[in-house]
Amino acid sequence: MNIFFRALTVLLLCYCPIASAQDNTIYKIDTLMTNRFKPDEPGGTALVAKDGKIIYQKAFGMAQMELGVPSDTGMVYYIASNTKQFTAVAILQLVEKGLIALNDSLGKYVNSKPPVSQITIRQMLSHTSGLNGNGYADSLHIPAGDNTQAEAERYAARNMAFPAGSKWQYNNANFQVLGHIIEKLSGKTYQEYIIENIFKPAGMSASYVASDEPLINRRATGYGVFRRGIVNMPLHDTQGFFASGGILSTAMDMYKWNQALKSGILLNKKTLEQAFAAQKLNNGQSARYGFGWYIDTLRGSLYHRHGGLIPGFMSETLYLPAEDIYVVILLNSESGLNPQVLSRIIAAELAGKPFEFKQSPIERQHLGGYAGLYENDRGEQVNITEADGKMYFQRPKGRRYELKHSDTDQFYLDKDFIWVEFKRGKNRKVDNLVTSWVGTMPSTWSKTGKPVLQLNETGQVQP
Repeated sequence: MNIFFRALTVLLLCYCPIASAQDNTIYKIDTLMTNRFKPDEPGGTALVAKDGKIIYQKAFGMAQMELGVPSDTGMVYYIASNTKQFTAVAILQLVEKGLIALNDSLGKYVNSKPPVSQITIRQMLSHTSGLNGNGYADSLHIPAGDNTQAEAERYAARNMAFPAGSKWQYNNANFQVLGHIIEKLSGKTYQEYIIENIFKPAGMSASYVASDEPLINRRATGYGVFRRGIVNMPLHDTQGFFASGGILSTAMDMYKWNQALKSGILLNKKTLEQAFAAQKLNNGQSARYGFGWYIDTLRGSLYHRHGGLIPGFMSETLYLPAEDIYVVILLNSESGLNPQVLSRIIAAELAGKPFEFKQSPIERQHLGGYAGLYENDRGEQVNITEADGKMYFQRPKGRRYELKHSDTDQFYLDKDFIWVEFKRGKNRKVDNLVTSWVGTMPSTWSKTGKPVLQLNETGQVQP
């Protein structure tokens, strides 16, 4: 009996710290998400999976304001530009069937003239095509019609925005045209193809391709949350979102989608790896975009992600393959809430590389090295000052915010998850800082050596 209890004690001691650590992480995730929503305003759904298992799923706020319908985890939302993942996989399925090749030219599938006709499928999938520039090459012969072929030909009839492969520029036109190519090669509508070849095999029974007429059970209504109040954001001609933004889904179905990609039931591993490989420009630089996914790193961990925005809806999906962490956030509002930022905080926490919005002590003698006037490449300025053992961040005509120390050379503002990281040169002195929303939309500011501006609390220059 004593041996049994000793063994049980050892098991409990080994298990409890692990369970406690995961419970603490889930508590942090729930606190982060719950604090972002009000119960009587538009909301959304979040789902987090680790090692293929769902560890967090919760709905927030209202799905339909006028009728007082609260959100639940089965609500259906427009995923907007996350649709591009599905279009890319559909094209790659056709590649596996030998119906198309990534280096095929656009002119093989859409009536067009050089240089547009020489754009490759690969370049369209990676937003490096230069498609859809300013104005038509021949304004007297603009293709007419209201079907997907006519739309594709109109995109192809426009001037190039830039030479194919010379730069990366996000453009829905690429995926609208790819949607037409899917229809042309499969002999099915885009909707039929996606349902038969992706939704059904993946078990995505609550996912749809946008259409104005059909009733969709548990579809959330879209809103705008602005300074003037909450407003309706009605959608018209939703079929026009098509292959670049026209899919609706639930958080659970998006989880099934990610599981299906991992399992190999939609594409073989070698083919899918091409979608997750950042494409290169003509000059060899990375476009940091694969086929339908952004490819980059989060605190050193590789990720595949995409966001989505159409009137009244925002979405974000983020996957860390090495850590097998998947985050999906679906919202039925346009607002100041940024699902990309939230997903990054959640994924970094689960990966053991958290953004610590928790103040840690720093010795006062180290603060002076940060102080100074910084400028970006547009000549905009930011003051970094020290007073009474605290650091402050202030833009001209802007409020003064305390910079709170998190870790070595890393600070944060108690505003919108703004992260400030100071960078040092070879002499170990601070020579610039980078502001971001936990790594998104970074902006670099160089230390000028000029005297700091004398600003009051509201950012007005004092004489």
